[in-house]
Parts: sequence; structure tokens; C-alpha cells
Amino acid sequence: MRGRLLSKARRRAAAGLITRLKPRHRVAALTALALAAVATFAGLTGSDTFDSKNPQQASMTVLFTSYDPSSGLIGNHWWQAAVALSTLETYAQTTGDTSYDVAIARAFAVNSSSRFENSSNDDTAWWALAWLQAYDLTHVSSYLSMAETEANYIHRTWDNTCGGGVWWQRSPRAYKNAISNELFLELTAWLHNRIKGDTKYLRWAQAEWSWLDQSGMINSSNLVNDGLDDTCGNNAGVTWTYNQGVILAGLAQLYQATGDPSLLKRAERMARSAIGQLTVGGVLAEPCEVAACADQLDNDTRAFKGIFVRDLKVLAVTANTSQFNAFFVRQARSIENSDTSSDREHGMFWAGPVADASSASQASALDALVASLNLPGTAREV
Repeated sequence: MRGRLLSKARRRAAAGLITRLKPRHRVAALTALALAAVATFAGLTGSDTFDSKNPQQASMTVLFTSYDPSSGLIGNHWWQAAVALSTLETYAQTTGDTSYDVAIARAFAVNSSSRFENSSNDDTAWWALAWLQAYDLTHVSSYLSMAETEANYIHRTWDNTCGGGVWWQRSPRAYKNAISNELFLELTAWLHNRIKGDTKYLRWAQAEWSWLDQSGMINSSNLVNDGLDDTCGNNAGVTWTYNQGVILAGLAQLYQATGDPSLLKRAERMARSAIGQLTVGGVLAEPCEVAACADQLDNDTRAFKGIFVRDLKVLAVTANTSQFNAFFVRQARSIENSDTSSDREHGMFWAGPVADASSASQASALDALVASLNLPGTAREV
């Protein structure tokens, strides 16, 4: 494939050598490899690597034009850079194209001194998930350790207010919201699934799901509202698509940890509810795309739909169900037909027009394009 920075054989050989190094030397070696590859990439342009028969790779190339080696970030928004890194990782896992994996080690090398922590638990959790996924790709133990560090950091804000859960902001502790707790569920269950003999993270994941399930944030329509109000009741906040998605991946990870089939059944019901209520003509849309809350659409919301589709794919693969395959194909076709510019840019609105394009909207659409590949098989009984 034209535009590859390093051949698969060379990358595998390098990775094999790196994994044999002592842990304290691995990140430095990966960083050196990343910088060499970035230097190679700098001599390419997006058009150099386009392949009209491979829309995923073409869109990935455009996303990578927003990568800044000096910051180690894709785009210039902190939490969305973590989400975009996960998009890159999912692309590599699905397609086998590792050309862009240079960004993984570089992001870690540039930013690991901060431990990817800030005052927002959801921001920290997005990075933790990106490092868990990076560990799955590379088996570099530093990435797994970082995810553990961040899970422990987030857990320090768990308290008995509203009966449990972690806070959105560490200071002031004023809001318990869906996304922070959904991410903590996925993070802790996934950590348990990667750490032999773990009991702590499984205990935390089970406590999180028990609390989240009873919190009131999951409404009578089986959708997740944004958070809790001052009286610990459902605040009737917007049912953003990403809040409907992360919980699916969290339940899929918890199922892998426990083998409890009721978790998959619950997740599948929630997924069907989201698709039934948050699509227009079969194409996923934020509630505010077609409602009076359009003033709430911003750069953050441009990332949301891709998160939903990516996490729905995690659920579908875990459950080995084909019931969502038509949905995956529908999103990809709509993006290709109605939300792709002549330069392979994707905007926020998957049914068109191409508008509000950014690295966040590019990563979001790419998640949907990638999700349409390698679809799972026979539907299971639900």
C-alpha cells in the first residue's frame, strides 16, 4: 500500500526487539522509532496516499494531517486527541495498516510526565482507554501501567454522594454525570480483563455498574441522560450519542470479565433504543441536530457519533451478533455519499452537508467507516 511509513515486516521486527528490552528502555526505543517514521511521513501529502478503493485509509490519511509530533497529539483539543488516538488504534486493529501507529509512542513520550491527568475525570479516562488499547496493540507494559495509574486517580473521587459514583470534575465536586462513570466502568472492567489475578478492578467495575444502573440516569426510554441534578435525580439533560455508546463497551467488557449474559442482553436493548430514537432516515444524529438545542453543538459534540458506533461495534463483536450490521453499513454509505468532500474531509453531519469539519469530525466519521469492516456473523437470540 503506497504511503506506508514502515513495512509490516520491519515494524514487527522492531517491535520484537523492543519487547525484549528492559521496561525502562522500551518507551525510549519506541519513541525513536516513532520519530524516524514521523520524519518519513513529513515528506508525504494526503493525496500521495489516497486510494479510491480504500476510503478508510484515505480518511485516515486526512486525519493524520492534523497530527503534531511536537505535541504528540492529533488535533489540538486534549480529550479529543485521546479519542482520535483510539480511532487510529481501532483502524490499525481492523485493517492491519500500522502506518500511523507512530503517533502512539510519540504521544506517550511527550505527555506521560503529566500522567495524562487533569481536573476532569472524563478527560483522564479517555486517555486511559487509549493506553489500554495501545497495550493490546503493542504489549508495551508502560501503557498498561499508565491505564492503571489513571484508574486509581479517578477512583479517588468515588464517594457516597448520590449513593456512589465518581465526580465529573475533581474540584469543585459539583456534578456526577454519565460519561465519567461510563468510562470508569469500561476502564476498570477492561483492566481486569488484562491483569492476571486481578480482583480490585473487577470489584470497582461491578460497583460502578450497580450504581450506574440504579442512579436514574438511564431513563424510561432506555436512553442515558447527561447526569444527575442537585437532588440526585435525572437532570433530563441531552441524550448525546456518546453516552449511549460508552455504556455498551463497558457492559461488553464487564461481560467478558464475569460471563453474565444478562449484561449483553441489557446492552443490546439499549443499543436498539438508541438506534431507534437517535437516527433520522436511518442515519445517526445528535438530538440537537434536529431540535431547539442546536446552540449546544460545538467542537466537543463533533466527536460523539463516532464514539457511539465504535463502541456499538465492540458490543456486536463481543456478542457475535449481526443485528447491527445493516446500521454499520448505512452509516458508512451515508458518510461516503453525503459527508465527504473532494479532499476526503468529513464534517459533523453524516447525512450531509459537509460542514463543521475538524479533526474531531474526521475521527468520528472514520470510526463509522472502520466499523463497517469485518462485520460479525450470525445474530444471537435476544
